[in-house]
Amino acid sequence: MRELLLERGATEDKELKNPYELWRVRIEGTVFTGYQTGSIYCNGGKIPELPFLYEEISKLLDQVSEVPTAKTLIGLDETGKGEVLGHAALAAARIDAVVLRQVEATVGSIDTKKRKEFAFWDKVIRELDGLRGRGLEFELETIPPWDVDRFNINRIQDVVYQRLLGRILRGVDPGTCRIIVDDYGIGKNLSEYLGFLHKAGAEVRVEAKADENYTEVRAAAIVAKWRRELAVKRINEKFSFVDTPVGSGNAGDPLTVAWLARWKATNQPWPWFVKTSYSTIRDLDGKTGRAHKEDPPIRHELLSEDSARSFREGTLSTASLTVVCPSCGTISAACKLTPEPSGELVGRCVGCNEIIQDLDTTLRYYCGAITPDADVIIAGVISKDLDKKGFFGGFAFLLHPVVRKETDTPGGKSELARLGDFAAMGRIGLDAIAGIVAKDSVDRDAIVIDAAKSNDSILLTRDKGMYGNAVAARVFCLTMRT
Repeated sequence: MRELLLERGATEDKELKNPYELWRVRIEGTVFTGYQTGSIYCNGGKIPELPFLYEEISKLLDQVSEVPTAKTLIGLDETGKGEVLGHAALAAARIDAVVLRQVEATVGSIDTKKRKEFAFWDKVIRELDGLRGRGLEFELETIPPWDVDRFNINRIQDVVYQRLLGRILRGVDPGTCRIIVDDYGIGKNLSEYLGFLHKAGAEVRVEAKADENYTEVRAAAIVAKWRRELAVKRINEKFSFVDTPVGSGNAGDPLTVAWLARWKATNQPWPWFVKTSYSTIRDLDGKTGRAHKEDPPIRHELLSEDSARSFREGTLSTASLTVVCPSCGTISAACKLTPEPSGELVGRCVGCNEIIQDLDTTLRYYCGAITPDADVIIAGVISKDLDKKGFFGGFAFLLHPVVRKETDTPGGKSELARLGDFAAMGRIGLDAIAGIVAKDSVDRDAIVIDAAKSNDSILLTRDKGMYGNAVAARVFCLTMRT
């Protein structure tokens, strides 16, 4: 490959500072680097020959490396699981064979375990973003610190990966796919789901250090790394002391160690992004032994038989979501949300009005997405709950154009700004969804309800009429009606 590039007019760098590099050549502003691992990295550029060079390099690669026979390559990986601060981020990447070489040229031999500035990860993501919709797709989820403190994180990963796979496989024939999962010790439920996909024709592999060997897993790892680094950047901006930054969130980072000691000295409770179950924090708190963890995060007994079966098969849809009340046995496609004296919201049965314990985590890990109505946003309900680390932490909020238009008020703008801050730190997800803005003659409720249904999200409303229409349309609803 080096010889090919030199023949095409490249010049070679004589001094290599990186011990893992074998060679580095340049054509104008475009740099090709060969590594000892066998990977080739190109920084991109606008030289006219670039498409030709990619094609020629691809031909050479095909002669010496395994060429995937699957039409679609899917990889899953995570980052932030072991860090004492911040969310863990999990991602799934789907790469069609037609863009595989372009993705390889972007992700190269990037090592996601090495510390780099956020700007580096942001640059790579921008390059990958340019391929979305043209053969590359990716999905993201985060696991909040308070769930890591309470639940076995491997079992949470099982659930999140299953949901990521369900989303990224939507509209795709599993028989055309190769699915690679970076092995972390997967559990029974995910193993059964992967077996279900294997029976449907997918090639399934669970391998250690898969990000080093498969482009699709490395791409997922980079997407996850970007999401976590963005959140850590925002945390540093908000919670650093003047002379003591939060740092990377890794317990081995001297900056983070100094920040933890500084915060402990203030005698304030640990902020929301600190994993208090980790030994580093337990030692600072004077606690001994290991923290007790529950398993798993979904209380399957809260799901109806149909919903539980859908979950096992990976067809997670709010049209099939119903909840069983442990107190009265009512099976319902809706639940109430009411405030506690502390300000946190709790979920209740629409039949007997009793609290349904762990409804938030069960819904979050079964579905994870909420389409809010405008009245909820204008009232500031979501941010008030998040201030208390309440019900909504970890959900992704999907904003329809109808709702965005109706929240163009001082109160609505203020709430959206607050939600933007929560999203930037990884406390929630916040995304716009496509749709039309309703005219006066159009049923705007029906538009928003249909958007929730088509995006497999839960509808959140304070409006009694909209609540009834949502249930009639088979969309699971969280109602705040009195």
